Amino acid sequence: MDLYRAPILAGWNFQLFVRTLCPSINLHIRSSPTAPLVKVLDLSKLVHEGSNSVTGRLLGRVKETLEDFIAPQTSFSVNSLPALSKCMQLSHLDLSLISASLPVLDLLRALGALKKLVFLALPRCSPIPSPHMLLYDPNLPALPLSLRHIQFACSLHPAYMSLFHRVPPQLTALTVTDAPGWYSNPVDNIMMKLGPQIEDLRLQFRLPKPGFMLQDDRRTFLALRRLQVSADHLFGGFFSQTHQEPGPPLPLTDLTITAGSGPIPQAPTCDFLYDEIIRGDDIHGRPIPGMLFCLRCVNISHGLNWRSTKAGQDHARDLQNLLIALEREARERAGVQITESVERDIARTCGVWEFVERGSVGDLRGGLSSSVVLP
Repeated sequence: MDLYRAPILAGWNFQLFVRTLCPSINLHIRSSPTAPLVKVLDLSKLVHEGSNSVTGRLLGRVKETLEDFIAPQTSFSVNSLPALSKCMQLSHLDLSLISASLPVLDLLRALGALKKLVFLALPRCSPIPSPHMLLYDPNLPALPLSLRHIQFACSLHPAYMSLFHRVPPQLTALTVTDAPGWYSNPVDNIMMKLGPQIEDLRLQFRLPKPGFMLQDDRRTFLALRRLQVSADHLFGGFFSQTHQEPGPPLPLTDLTITAGSGPIPQAPTCDFLYDEIIRGDDIHGRPIPGMLFCLRCVNISHGLNWRSTKAGQDHARDLQNLLIALEREARERAGVQITESVERDIARTCGVWEFVERGSVGDLRGGLSSSVVLP
């Protein structure tokens, strides 16, 4: 049974897989006993082996049990959407690879039928706008209410704005790939619309210039708790409050810094984070909370060589001690007695960690290994 649950498909075995699941073109003539076993259908490694009709046929055979679908680059089109809309158990849908342009209205109708959808990666190609369709038409089909995580590229076409005419209430995670269109109006509008409810933000690209978001649009992401960025986002005062009025700390508790691609100007250290957690002391000697006062866990890519110098190691140790001390004080204020088991829990969840990237840039789903800075 596990053999067909998540088959590994490539050019060399794809046709055999199709013949196994689709012994006949019509389902009512001859069905396959293995089709109900398939829950993950990953066609990302296919190039010219499939066709639009074959993709639709496969979706039709596994529609009762399919939970995770990654569309192929060349063999998915508007003709595949009706079959996709019948996969009622689908929770993870990745359309980021497809090269065919899809009509926005047809895509919305297909997505609206997927009541259990949790993750959606939008296509990178430009869609086909429907004539006379308004961007925020209340009569348009809405994204599934179950949607929690959405991914799109910065080169997002304005026609995709119609997808966000009603934002699902559970949508709290956002992943952005590519950088060219970060300053474009569609992306700005989506950020303004989604920002207040986003708790998990992942920016999987390198910036054309530093200091772009929390310095300028900090008030957009008031609920942000987890942030993943590449190291070059941090140069030039990414978290700096220099150009804005000091405000309450962000609820950010977890920060992941990836190596990105290309050379890093210098090996970053942890001292800039220390300064943003505590901005100084008041006249009574009490710490003044900075923008990152709620920060508790920092993950830094091994590829940045951030511990290559003694100064880097000292800054990491100071930062880790600060994060642990802040968490201990927060628990004491909440009435928690600091026992040995509580201390172990604080040491396990708070501090500075290192990880090794094994996937695409910033893609933690590709796997990582972590180790704490201090034993």
